[in-house]
Amino acid sequence: MSGENYRSATKSHDPGWNDPPPIPTSHKPRAGGAKADKKQEEHAAPAAEDSMPEREEMIGQIRTVFDGYVQQLEESRRANVQKRIDLLYDQWAQGTLPEQLEALIYRLSAALLDEDDVRANVLHRTIVCDHGGKCTQWAPMLRQLIFVLQLRNEQTKPVVADQIVQPL
Repeated sequence: MSGENYRSATKSHDPGWNDPPPIPTSHKPRAGGAKADKKQEEHAAPAAEDSMPEREEMIGQIRTVFDGYVQQLEESRRANVQKRIDLLYDQWAQGTLPEQLEALIYRLSAALLDEDDVRANVLHRTIVCDHGGKCTQWAPMLRQLIFVLQLRNEQTKPVVADQIVQPL
């Protein structure tokens, strides 16, 4: 056998398209690097705006916001909506709601407080889709509160002359 056709690992050659990349032996492998460390820190400690207050503070804001919106409903709907919202308050007091659902309800109340109907709709949809079994009795009534906000936002929104209101 001739030495010309035989290739050993010690001889250098041009790598082919399917040859594995060379493994650097002079560097120690890193465990993710600085970018990975930064991402891990971001996920470990949420930003101040995303941090949730204590449960008692959360339910206090939720009650204030939701009850305020219930008072803005039509008189004929008010008692039924308040009755369903009270079921939510009872579940909260008993501690039967998952923490994630409590956080979503709190964020929904914050969206209503900020008068952000788009964010409120997204949060309501998340509550209903992800936690449907826990909120079947009171989640539809949260939608009534969002309707109040949407109606208020439509009334205060300026009408632009060139805006297409109802496209064909």
